Amino acid sequence: MNVTVLYIGSSLLGPLRLAERDINRDHVLDLQIAAHNFGNPQTENEWSVIDRDLSVADVVFVIHVMDGENAARLLLILETHKEKHKSVVVINCMPELMRRTRMGRLDFGKMFTKKGKQEDWVGDEKSDHDEAANVRTRGLARTVSSWIGEQARAHREKKTGSHTTYLKLVDRMPSLLKF
Repeated sequence: MNVTVLYIGSSLLGPLRLAERDINRDHVLDLQIAAHNFGNPQTENEWSVIDRDLSVADVVFVIHVMDGENAARLLLILETHKEKHKSVVVINCMPELMRRTRMGRLDFGKMFTKKGKQEDWVGDEKSDHDEAANVRTRGLARTVSSWIGEQARAHREKKTGSHTTYLKLVDRMPSLLKF
């Protein structure tokens, strides 16, 4: 299994390497983690390596990418290799990147389009209870995306955001992730 992680910061590489080693030792999974720090603009050679890693990635994590230049180029590469990726998990990034989040039936890109139908992002409804749960989940997802957009704007304006809102959303996240 190939995983590509695109992140900001210096403290993630060590834990990723440790997790890769432990998972391979304990589960014989042949996990390969490619990690790229997006703390600075990438060179053409670095973009070539990123493109290569994303072309073979089964799962992609994008964490805290807020730089417009890096995000724009990354969006193009993600789109190019989208059929290969089983899941794309985007955490605390620019809104356009956040819309690339896909896990199973959960597809943020379809969820937030006005033309998209509810069935497009959560699958076929089987009961009134499922339909009500899907409506609640969609509302939660919209709240999360709205909060993420506010955080991105606050980051650009160098303001601090409310962690209380974040903690409330984290408490409700399991109901979103089950879809």
